[in-house]
Amino acid sequence: MKSLTQFTLVFVLSLSFISSLPPTYATLLRMYHVHIVNNLPGDFALHCESGDHDLEARILHPNEEQLIRFKINIFRTTRFYCAARWGERYKQFDAFRARRDEDRCNNVDCYWSVRDNGFYF
Repeated sequence: MKSLTQFTLVFVLSLSFISSLPPTYATLLRMYHVHIVNNLPGDFALHCESGDHDLEARILHPNEEQLIRFKINIFRTTRFYCAARWGERYKQFDAFRARRDEDRCNNVDCYWSVRDNGFYF
């Protein structure tokens, strides 16, 4: 009886883990591209990073873009977050969160437009 209980526990935990994985492994093989485009009339500073990568701060001139390329991890916890500053304004935002964005990025490309009145996906 004890071995049946252990087997059942392992089986349920395995199902729980498997259900948390992406629907297909193809998702894990995709190279995602996040484009952050400066649609402001002037320059702005942008600094993006993830838990594993720091992309360093840079200045984006009007109509320039920051391109972030990566693959999501098996647990679908990949996250890139950014801080932007233009003039006296400052904004932090999640440029990519795997569970939120993997399906809404037209398969691989996500576009952010930075405008005077906000950030648009």
